[in-house]
Amino acid sequence: MVTEGGPSASNIVYLFGDRFAKGARVGGAKLIYGGNKVKLSDLGDKLVLAAFAGLASKGYLGLEAVEEKKLGLFTSKDVLVTRLSSPSEPLYGLELAIWDNITGDPKQDRVRPIISRITGGTRLNPWNDLVNLAKNGLAEQGYLNVDKEELRFRPDKVHWSANEGLILPLEGKVDEVKAMLSSLESRDPAMYKQLVESVKKGIQAMVESPDFDSD
Repeated sequence: MVTEGGPSASNIVYLFGDRFAKGARVGGAKLIYGGNKVKLSDLGDKLVLAAFAGLASKGYLGLEAVEEKKLGLFTSKDVLVTRLSSPSEPLYGLELAIWDNITGDPKQDRVRPIISRITGGTRLNPWNDLVNLAKNGLAEQGYLNVDKEELRFRPDKVHWSANEGLILPLEGKVDEVKAMLSSLESRDPAMYKQLVESVKKGIQAMVESPDFDSD
């Protein structure tokens, strides 16, 4: 099933991840389509950034840089997220997770707390969890295939594959997503800068172990 509204911004960032995220010589995340490896933390950051930005560019969300004094000692900066209008197409993956985790409380509906609710609190590797959320959304839409192999006494093995015939025609949307991000930055540079920072620090704050190397 391919959705009528077409792929979301985060869909395109994952499918063509090597056009958005930094390459990884050692380790990293291997992309299902194309097979190139990219830095996992950078891919996770770019996926979440694209999801927020894409929903805002379609008029579904409002994004506003905000500051708040904490105990009168320092200023906490984040991006306030508000619902503006209901989506006209089904949402999947990260976009759906963001939409479903908006509470209507301005104190709670900021990028960092939303990321915390999406991950369910601290995780050993929140970037991996967010990438998997994006992949599962793509599988629901038919762009990726996922098959589970049941193994005795061990966790099931998951096999991913790409529906290349559906993905190849989408390559032109890479420039569209990049233009959308540039447009959002041009309209409100301060907000965009804070959005990038809040996504990066918001995911980093969800790391369970301080010894985890995000590279």
